[in-house]
Amino acid sequence: MLFNVFKLTPLSRIATYLLVVLSTIGHFIFILKPKMFSKSIKFWYYIGIVTMLISMTTGYLYYSQSFFAGFVANSNFYNVGSVILCVYLFLKNDISLSRLFSLLIKVSWVNLGLIAFMAITNFAFINESELTGNIVVVHAGKISKNLTNLIAIYWLSLYLFKSNYKYLLFSLLFFAANHFYDLQRVIFLVTLLVIGIGILKMRKFKAARKVVIPALFSIVFVIIFLFNSIQGATIFNKFTEASKVFTEDSDSIDDSSAAVRVYEVGIALNKFKQHPLFGNGYYRASDAEKIMGKDVRFYISDIGFFGILFTLGIFGIFLFFKQLKFVWMQLKIKQINQFQLCLVLSLSFLMISSLLTGKSINVYPYFFLLFTLLQLSIDPIIGIKKLI
Repeated sequence: MLFNVFKLTPLSRIATYLLVVLSTIGHFIFILKPKMFSKSIKFWYYIGIVTMLISMTTGYLYYSQSFFAGFVANSNFYNVGSVILCVYLFLKNDISLSRLFSLLIKVSWVNLGLIAFMAITNFAFINESELTGNIVVVHAGKISKNLTNLIAIYWLSLYLFKSNYKYLLFSLLFFAANHFYDLQRVIFLVTLLVIGIGILKMRKFKAARKVVIPALFSIVFVIIFLFNSIQGATIFNKFTEASKVFTEDSDSIDDSSAAVRVYEVGIALNKFKQHPLFGNGYYRASDAEKIMGKDVRFYISDIGFFGILFTLGIFGIFLFFKQLKFVWMQLKIKQINQFQLCLVLSLSFLMISSLLTGKSINVYPYFFLLFTLLQLSIDPIIGIKKLI
């Protein structure tokens, strides 16, 4: 999560190399000490490795992408090794979840401050890709929010258990980091859904009932803002234009962000029809022109579910629904502490947003990390033997 904060910045290459090194150490630990990991952790670990190999193979067969380029393109799956390394250190040093989250909170405050500073000063990292030569401008909106969202959900979980409005305010502040630069429609809606899921799960607790009154009170002011201010009208128009994607008016979308996604979906479906079983694989940025054609705008993360169809085909959709099923089953279980609730809600946040971003697969180690921490939050002894 921390390394992803520097993605696309001038520090991106260094962060990538460090993460590969740490992941390699994790893979060696997995090979040397396989008995310390539960069957469920092994299963999702192997899924990550198999997915990487499938993607590398399809890229080679269909587009003659070298295996080295394929490895670079699929390094996200390789980085499941970094999660294994984290689990090893977690168990070896007998680190409690309380201690871990205490550390994450401190780091996330710094991350929040960085995002706020960049948004207020309009500061941006200017980076030139050594592969494509493209100039990348990384503003506050492009800085990874995985860490701040996780801590936002942790504050929400703490509020639902302890019924202190301070934690609810902290939660809303960290969620707001997503919108410091510009309103993110998808994340805004997902945030509301996850807060709603948390309240429904904890509806018998006092905190869940307490949040209803300020929520209803806030809705009145939100409606007034949307219909009686220029900024509110702009925001309302953004959601209206985005909704056309699901109607017969999709050809008349006046919002460039939504319109380009309709265009990208068309490309994804055409490519899926050519290779439906295992998809087309992930490709390296320097191979984009060779695979997609010159001056074609196509980003897998823009179109979520359809992006998964493009990259991994039916296999990818099977994997996505496997993840979704796991999270759904966890939502049915009563969480006994704020850590479990936080991780289940974080997985819910990830899976809901993945419908439009594909993040649970495109950034597979993040799903694997949340899954693994959830296993440890339930009982670090169950299915996990002591270090040899």
